[in-house]
Amino acid sequence: MARINIIFHTVSGNTFRLAEAIAEGVSDIARCEAQLLRIPEPNAAAPITMSGLEERHHEFPHVKLATVQDLVDCDGLAIGTSVYWGNMSYPTKYYLESAASLWAMPSPDQPVNTAPQLARKPATVFTGAGSGLVCDPAILGVWTVLGVFGMSIVTLGIGSPHMSDPARFDGGSPLGAQTFSRRPGPHPTDVELEIGRAQGQYLAEVTRAWAEREKD
Repeated sequence: MARINIIFHTVSGNTFRLAEAIAEGVSDIARCEAQLLRIPEPNAAAPITMSGLEERHHEFPHVKLATVQDLVDCDGLAIGTSVYWGNMSYPTKYYLESAASLWAMPSPDQPVNTAPQLARKPATVFTGAGSGLVCDPAILGVWTVLGVFGMSIVTLGIGSPHMSDPARFDGGSPLGAQTFSRRPGPHPTDVELEIGRAQGQYLAEVTRAWAEREKD
């Protein structure tokens, strides 16, 4: 069984709903299972948010808190983040930077002992934001971190559901699922959730192949 951890940070709960859709997509693929985990606010601080955006639209306190070890204890990984000023949220950044504990530097003149549990592991990224103008840069920022970890990035691509529909205004790009909260109506939209499920399926297929590969 291929195990996929879906680790996310959210304030309103919209990114959590997208995480649930990705988990549904993972469960659609045979011999794959998903676990939802939420990134806590550093030092139990109050969430950083703009005035007027404090409302929680979906409840998520029941979701288990993520630890750095959850990056290791899985075959594949999905990272979801709220978007702040075109970048990942501070809690997401703090969480990923805490992965430094998985490495060791014996001495300044010796190579860093890498974290082999992360290398080549399939990983994908999704976001929740006020608008769609800055979601892709945020995804690229998370990709940079995962690339340094040595992970294999899984994208949606242009051929995924709804991606090339010129009439749609929902979130989601070839880089990953996205939801926009500053538009009328419920969030994520049905189309955004469908894109999230597709991303979960893609990640599961790649992760299963990785987990079941023949090891030398």
